[in-house]
Amino acid sequence: MTPAPLIALIDGPLAADTPGLAGRAEICDVHPRAAGSPAALHASCMAAAIRANAPDAQILGISIFPGRLSTTPATAAKALHRAAETEAAIVHCSFGHAGASPLLAAAAAAVLRSGKLLVASAPARGTPVCPAGCDGVFSVQGDARCGAGQWSLLNLPAARFGACPGGPGSPVRGASLAAAHFTGLLARANAEGGVGEMLQTPSFTGRERIGTGGPHAA
Repeated sequence: MTPAPLIALIDGPLAADTPGLAGRAEICDVHPRAAGSPAALHASCMAAAIRANAPDAQILGISIFPGRLSTTPATAAKALHRAAETEAAIVHCSFGHAGASPLLAAAAAAVLRSGKLLVASAPARGTPVCPAGCDGVFSVQGDARCGAGQWSLLNLPAARFGACPGGPGSPVRGASLAAAHFTGLLARANAEGGVGEMLQTPSFTGRERIGTGGPHAA
């Protein structure tokens, strides 16, 4: 078994006592009271969801949200380029920019050229977002069929994969958390030397459909 991979989490600021925290880098000017901000809550939930499936994973926090969950394509692109230069095996992005962004597309390509896996959240409705819509990126949306340790192969225009969107009482739900769960599954498979094998065994195939009998595989 290979050592647990390092994951670059591009998100809000992580607290110093975050489990598995290997380091922090700030791409934006973090607000003095950011520790209690929506951005900090979001980042902590992403880190916890990743480690739910990969308990030994190490997290490199790269902050792009100063306090609120908002940033610019230029800041996100700078973070992706920073991540490409690190020893991280996986780069995680639970955010998306609507419409085409040459800056983000070029930065995503730089991550992939560095040999890393890149995971990004994608909306369940609407057109693809960046970086999830870029070639080679693991695009993930929420799939209510999936538990925390499951994933689905959707092959939809906006998202190729689905994963658990959150459990009862979770302060963050949806595509963000689903992507983090999927990153954790990739990290665990990577540590066990079997990412290719993992991708051959989805828990569900096809889009989620809701009928009188509840969710079921297509």
